[in-house]
Amino acid sequence: MEIIRRKDIYKDPGGIITAKVFMYTLSTCPWCRKTKQFFRDSNIPFDYVDYDLQGEEEQEKIIEEMTRLGGSMAFPFVKIGDKIVVGYNPEKYSELLELNKGKQK
Repeated sequence: MEIIRRKDIYKDPGGIITAKVFMYTLSTCPWCRKTKQFFRDSNIPFDYVDYDLQGEEEQEKIIEEMTRLGGSMAFPFVKIGDKIVVGYNPEKYSELLELNKGKQK
């Protein structure tokens, strides 16, 4: 993966530029697992941190970041570029990543 200047986007080996995906999840959350699987199935690279597997100090930092970004304390907490989606919402993920661009409805 070629990283380009902005931290909220990446360029894949085929030259396609898309929004960078990062998420906070819970290791025991079925909706979080479904969210990760959505991105895997869509061949979209992502990074994640399992909130519940972090120490108390790191959890506090995560809560501060989630609050600062305007989301709620709910999981999965997905950041696509500079947009936030809280909860499992594949339609919104697709919209933000423009996965359906050019496809017929």
